[in-house]
Amino acid sequence: MKLSVSLALILSLSVAANIFSEDSAPPTISGGSTSELVALKAANQAFVKAFNHRDASAIAEMWDEDGDYIDETGTHYVGRDAIHDEFENYFHSSCGRKIKVHANSIRFLRPDIVLIDGTSEVDPAPEGKPVVGRFSAIRIKKDGKWLLTSVRESAEEVPSNYEHLKPLEWMIGEWVDREDSSSIYTSAVWSKNKNFILRKFKVNLKGRIVLSGTQRVGWDPIRKQIKSWTFDTDGGVAEGYWSRHGSNWVVQKVGVLQDGTRATATNTYIFNENDEDSFLWKSENRIVGNIHEPDIDQVKVVRLPPALDSK
Repeated sequence: MKLSVSLALILSLSVAANIFSEDSAPPTISGGSTSELVALKAANQAFVKAFNHRDASAIAEMWDEDGDYIDETGTHYVGRDAIHDEFENYFHSSCGRKIKVHANSIRFLRPDIVLIDGTSEVDPAPEGKPVVGRFSAIRIKKDGKWLLTSVRESAEEVPSNYEHLKPLEWMIGEWVDREDSSSIYTSAVWSKNKNFILRKFKVNLKGRIVLSGTQRVGWDPIRKQIKSWTFDTDGGVAEGYWSRHGSNWVVQKVGVLQDGTRATATNTYIFNENDEDSFLWKSENRIVGNIHEPDIDQVKVVRLPPALDSK
């Protein structure tokens, strides 16, 4: 269950509604009445609710007593107790990951047996190269309930720019730098397939948010260099090219304000190799229009601890 607790996959009943992925195509459905599809959808939602509440006992009860599960590593779990223990272990190390699954096909083998095939992923994504989980699950109907009885999983790498962006993996998470009357909050997550790092920021001055925005960090295949695109709520946009200098990163930034005024700056991220939870940031050579703005001296930015999941 290293990839995804994949069990989620199993439940993969987004049915025609595609609960988890609005931009995915609906699954192919073969056989089954509308009422049974609705029941399968409810079973899936119950699993997701139990998973998000980290309730291994509730999840195990959704399995047939002698059901089994083979994860993407080939590990075989047989029976509710073994499945319960595996989920319990996963919840202790999953860091609040949520499930995303998509059913590609739903095929009724008999009125009381259904085969579900699909794909899955978790959010936030695990470290390392992006992978997609593929699963095949069988549910059987017993005493009016659709129980999981057999689940098989596999995993495969998907094309992405992860290897190019991996040196910036340190920025994933939430950060803050605080001054006497102001603070800047920044968060960063991987996009799907890890082709981009998605950042959000907001500037708080005396208890009021005066500026916010988003940034997308990706790979420029023509220049073969990391590039960022920034958009702020004042209507400004900017592009930046990132280069590494030892343990530090220098970003040459060029932008335009909402009124058309051009702006440039050189931003530097300064790291202490013995401290992964903070860095120094400064901005120099700041020019807005024809005016040279004062440099911004080094400020310390610290990582915020992960929020505790609430049950």
